[in-house]
Amino acid sequence: MTVKKEVKLLWSYKIDKTERWLSEMAEHGWHLTGVNQWTRTFTFKKGNKKNVTYRIQYGPKSRSIPLTLQKEGWDTVVSEGRWLFLKNEEANISLYPTRDEVVRRNRTHAYIFSALAIFQLATHIPIILLSIVSLTSQDDSFFLEDSLWILLFLLAVGIGLAFFAIYVFKAYRRFELREMDATTDLISKGKKMRKFKLGWMYHLEETKTWLEKLAEDGYELEKVTASIFTFREIEPSNIKYECIFEYKVQPSFFTTHKEFGWKLKYSSNMTLLNYSIWAKHYNVDEPVPQFSYDKEEQKQSIKRAFKMNIGISFYLILLLSFSLYMNYSMDEPFITWSFSGVMRPLLLALLLFWVYMFVQILLSYRKSMREYKNY
Repeated sequence: MTVKKEVKLLWSYKIDKTERWLSEMAEHGWHLTGVNQWTRTFTFKKGNKKNVTYRIQYGPKSRSIPLTLQKEGWDTVVSEGRWLFLKNEEANISLYPTRDEVVRRNRTHAYIFSALAIFQLATHIPIILLSIVSLTSQDDSFFLEDSLWILLFLLAVGIGLAFFAIYVFKAYRRFELREMDATTDLISKGKKMRKFKLGWMYHLEETKTWLEKLAEDGYELEKVTASIFTFREIEPSNIKYECIFEYKVQPSFFTTHKEFGWKLKYSSNMTLLNYSIWAKHYNVDEPVPQFSYDKEEQKQSIKRAFKMNIGISFYLILLLSFSLYMNYSMDEPFITWSFSGVMRPLLLALLLFWVYMFVQILLSYRKSMREYKNY
């Protein structure tokens, strides 16, 4: 029996790519027989060349696949820890195993590594850099050489962790977009027009009305990049827009609404604290489509967005106020040609802006809730 082993260090963060690789191995006659999750080693046995579809699942240990999947031809190849490797040799497959747990697992890893990297960059890296600068000014060359090597090693570890966090997050996000069908619907025709709308996330109801008015004027939203809205010139149309905030997006969120004819125009990079914009065309003689026909659910959506936005603005006001206080000095003018003298007016401008935004969020929420007071 001919056996081959291959190592794939980061296979669990690119599940779809790993599945395709396993299928390609089967096409060349190498069939999966074992996986070591600690050494990241895949074991294959030589056999006949076959077309095999693989799916990788993650979940509780010692579990079996549902009977419905077994009837569709799915069979367990390897069970390793919480990983389950399934295969199907049928030509036409109509039912596939869900990978919600894989998405949740990789999402958790992405957030943990990102948090560690941010903490490392914000706390350790500045201290390490200052220590290096301090040491280079000393005369003790023996002590300097040993200390610098240690600090440079710690610096390399911090930077390496940051790059690894970026890799994990990008791999998870690409996989999640495909699995949750969170890709945006672009428009290929029509002259482009761009508009800048700062702080639109803090005025979701106003943003929705603004987009619908532009549709009546002949401009349909194509995509959103930060605060830049890209439109395509079309015939004046009736388009219903919805700007949604969710604390946590469920795996079926995007697919379900797309099945009802809604087109996704924007989704923020995280499924936690997620903002999204949806659009749906309708005729004049048709009822105006609703993202949700439950008025109580609509009210709760507005309340969720309000709590999130008011919390962010309040936090920024406190942070900017504290920073302004720490940079204030009675011994020098408010504006001077120094670092503190430049930072003070900048901090004050940002503070006034967020105070304005705070008031606008309150007024927008009050206006939105008045529309639903009869429900």
